[in-house]
Amino acid sequence: MGADTWTRTEKWPPSGVREVTLYMTVGSALSPKPSDKVGVADEYGVDFEAGTGRSNRWATSMGGVPVIYEDRAEADKRLLVFTGEPLAKPMTITGHPQVTLHVASTHEDGAFLVYLEAVAPDGRVVYLTEGVLRAIHRRVSDDAPPYEMFGPYRTFLRKDAWPLTPGERAELTFNLLPTSVRIEAGWRLRVALAGHDKDTFLRVPETGRPVVRVFLGADAPSCIRLPVDFAAAPDSRGDPA
Repeated sequence: MGADTWTRTEKWPPSGVREVTLYMTVGSALSPKPSDKVGVADEYGVDFEAGTGRSNRWATSMGGVPVIYEDRAEADKRLLVFTGEPLAKPMTITGHPQVTLHVASTHEDGAFLVYLEAVAPDGRVVYLTEGVLRAIHRRVSDDAPPYEMFGPYRTFLRKDAWPLTPGERAELTFNLLPTSVRIEAGWRLRVALAGHDKDTFLRVPETGRPVVRVFLGADAPSCIRLPVDFAAAPDSRGDPA
């Protein structure tokens, strides 16, 4: 995406990809440097009216409709967002972004949806990819996965369920769906957090209004790791963030 060209690779992740970490920090910022403060957090009351529309990537497999994500600027008003500074150079992301959230909730369970987006200079917000994890499935398994995995392996078995302890901090690490996209200079990256997608999923929990704290300090650095493809964007050598 972004370059409007097809590319091909014989290995995954492709050659030339390296990890760039961006941290969610105070002031709704997304920064290449972690916060130097301790114990800071943003609070988010889950909005169960948040959604991604009826033509999202999930709907297309149930009817073959075109995948269309409209401008996400209005939808993001229902989410907790962290936005970076304008890119000084183009950036190409190819692979599975991975997010780590340090959170505390008022409830034992909940859905954690993370959207990676790009914000145009005119304010338009473009969906890039997303990931989702239900809190009780956060336990990472040491077992050998039954198939090749990119990212943490979870069994999703009842015996491995791990409810949150309300008010107690927990770590959630999971992959976003793979993508390949070129983002031009002047655009900004955004991470948007939600607790529900009304157009796609059943709500978790079924009742109640969870309030989630997302920790942003040096002692609990919530962040996203981006697979940046330097081989595909030679003009972005150096630190693209």
